Amino acid sequence: MKLVAYDELPQTYDSDRALVQLAAFGGFLDRQRIELWRRRTSVFADYVGIFALEAGTVVGQTFVLRIPYSFRHGTETVTGIAGVATRLDHARTGVARRILEEIHRREIEAGIGYATLWTNRSWGAHRLYEKLGYRDIYAPPWAVRVPPARLPRALGRSVRPGNRSDLKAIEELHRRSTHGRWGFTQRPPNFARVAVAAGDLRPREEILVAHTHGRLSGYAVIDMNPYRVICGELVATSNPVRTRLALSIEARARNKPVSFRDGAVEDMHSWLSGRGYSIATAGWFGLMAMSYGRERSRGQLEREFGTRDTRFVCHDGDHF
Repeated sequence: MKLVAYDELPQTYDSDRALVQLAAFGGFLDRQRIELWRRRTSVFADYVGIFALEAGTVVGQTFVLRIPYSFRHGTETVTGIAGVATRLDHARTGVARRILEEIHRREIEAGIGYATLWTNRSWGAHRLYEKLGYRDIYAPPWAVRVPPARLPRALGRSVRPGNRSDLKAIEELHRRSTHGRWGFTQRPPNFARVAVAAGDLRPREEILVAHTHGRLSGYAVIDMNPYRVICGELVATSNPVRTRLALSIEARARNKPVSFRDGAVEDMHSWLSGRGYSIATAGWFGLMAMSYGRERSRGQLEREFGTRDTRFVCHDGDHF
């Protein structure tokens, strides 16, 4: 088996790469999107990712991000490992382990101190991550209501679908709301605009914005399909604005189940409870972390990353 970096992988392998990613996650990160993020941000590691080749085909992949993390001791860049996937016909043959060990080697050489990844505790890969030193440090809370209240489809002109002209104000509101907090708070200055340009975010379909006295005072990012609505990022300047956005999400959902998760649940816990939502402090999906070259327990990493402190904040846009 041969391991190569993204820039060493010829474009002729893109169909193989797409097969691995689509079969595992249902999506595909094409070259145009990768190059746009590389050109306009520094979110990817210089080598982008590691790919495993065997018998002339891609049998495994992992993308590598470099993300600022605000710790209690200050901000430093950590590794963000994303899209770990192996072809099913090569499962349990050590492909993912070999890829991750190569990434760890490169990241240590780059002077990075920590690695992070998002995964599901019910997946078999979770056991591999634990063997490599990763520990569970955070699982987002969930709040679900079935069915939501029957409300008017629109709640006035103060809440409306987002558009491109809102993106800069959304970025600024996020920056202000996470100032002094711990977590993946320092996004690229133009994160929303790049996400829209790359096709990763559709303003009119996936963003709601609220205005107060003519200025943007809150936004919500929603994931909506015919069966449910999920909001994992709701940022507002006040509780009344937060409530207006939440009610607007319910109105859009009509009779579909509505779910809030991540920081939205922590910010609105009392309101959600009073409205009849079922709330869980954590789900199966969560963040794992490890310290390169230093064995750490779960408790030690939770303290270092501050994930149990009230100053920690996480939104849907912090998942990778």
